[in-house]
Amino acid sequence: MKTLKRHLLIAITVLTVSACSSNGIHEKIEQIEVAHQKQVDKKTEKMDQLINSIPDWYLDVPQSDSTGVFGVGFGSSNKPPFALKAAELRAKFDVAKSFKQLISGQERSYENQTLDSNLETQINMLIDSIVEEVSVAGAQRVKRELYNVDGVANAYVLVKMPYEEYNRAIQSLRAKTVEEKVSVAFDELEKRLQNRKSDEQKAIQATHQRDVELKELEIKKEIELRKAEQPQSELPSDIASL
Repeated sequence: MKTLKRHLLIAITVLTVSACSSNGIHEKIEQIEVAHQKQVDKKTEKMDQLINSIPDWYLDVPQSDSTGVFGVGFGSSNKPPFALKAAELRAKFDVAKSFKQLISGQERSYENQTLDSNLETQINMLIDSIVEEVSVAGAQRVKRELYNVDGVANAYVLVKMPYEEYNRAIQSLRAKTVEEKVSVAFDELEKRLQNRKSDEQKAIQATHQRDVELKELEIKKEIELRKAEQPQSELPSDIASL
C-alpha cells in the first residue's frame, strides 16, 4: 500500500512539473512572438514614415517642356548638408541621363532614314560627347525638401537643365571638329533640338486653348440651362439678350 502511494505521489509530482514546464515554454513562445510583432510594427511604421515623406514630384517627375529637361535625386545621411549634397549631385546626373535618352530616341528615328552607317556611328558618338560636354553646374535647382526620418536626414532635389546649356555644348563641340559630315550631323541635331522646343511649346498652347474652349462651353451650357429653368421675364437682362 505504501509503495502504491509512493508511486502515485511520484506520478503527481512528475505531472505537476511537466505542466509547469509546458506553461513556461508557452509563455516563452508568446514573449518571442510579441517581441517579433513589435519589431515588425516598428519597421512598418518607419517605412510608412519614409514613404509619406517622399514628394509627389519625386515619384512623378515633371515632363520636359519647351525650356528644358528635369531630373531628380535622393540623398540620405545623419548629417543634413551631406544628404542635400548627395541628392543634388544625383539629380544632376539624372537630368543628363534623361537628356541623353531624349536625344537618342530622336536619333533612332533619324537613323532609320539614312543609309550612311558611318554617319550614324558618328552621330551616336556626338550624342555622348554633348552629354559629356554639358557642365552639371548649369543645372538649375527647382525644388528641394529635407525630412527627418527616425533620426536620419532624407533629402529630395528636383533640378532642370535648360536647352541653352546643350546648345552651348553643341557650339563648343562644333568648333572642335572640321569634318564636313560630322558638321552636318551637328546641324541636324541642333535643328531637331529646336524643333522639339517648338513642339513642346505648341503642345502647351494647344492644351491651354482646349482648356479655354471647355470653359467657354461650360459657361454657355450653364446660361442655356438657366434660361430653360426660368421664364424669360425673370432672367437678368444680360443673359436674356444672349
